[in-house]
Amino acid sequence: MATITVQPDLAQDLEQLATRRQSQVEEIVATALRRYIRQAQEEKMKEEATTFCEMHAELVAQYDGEVVAIHEGQVVDHDKDFVALHRRIRQRFGRAAVLLRRVSSEPERVLAFRSPRLERDER
Repeated sequence: MATITVQPDLAQDLEQLATRRQSQVEEIVATALRRYIRQAQEEKMKEEATTFCEMHAELVAQYDGEVVAIHEGQVVDHDKDFVALHRRIRQRFGRAAVLLRRVSSEPERVLAFRSPRLERDER
């Protein structure tokens, strides 16, 4: 287990929050760090998706019909078999966020969902 040192005022805020929530400081910190890491991974995936779009023409020319793995703005691997590629990427990069996307000359479908709304029956 790693030890993390925080500023005294932050430690005091964490202790007060833990007391108010009847929780442990460690649980609050772990939850906050998980959220931060997830947010950072989501941001990275958006960046990788942008890279995918920017490189689309050259990806189609080179990898049409295959799945590519994009990490840090570069194609790091590719395969026709998604599962095989996924296994290699997990082995190579662990839990790091790596975009896996099938390359196709067909435009991507964009699905839009409307939010449901409630209407009153005025009978």
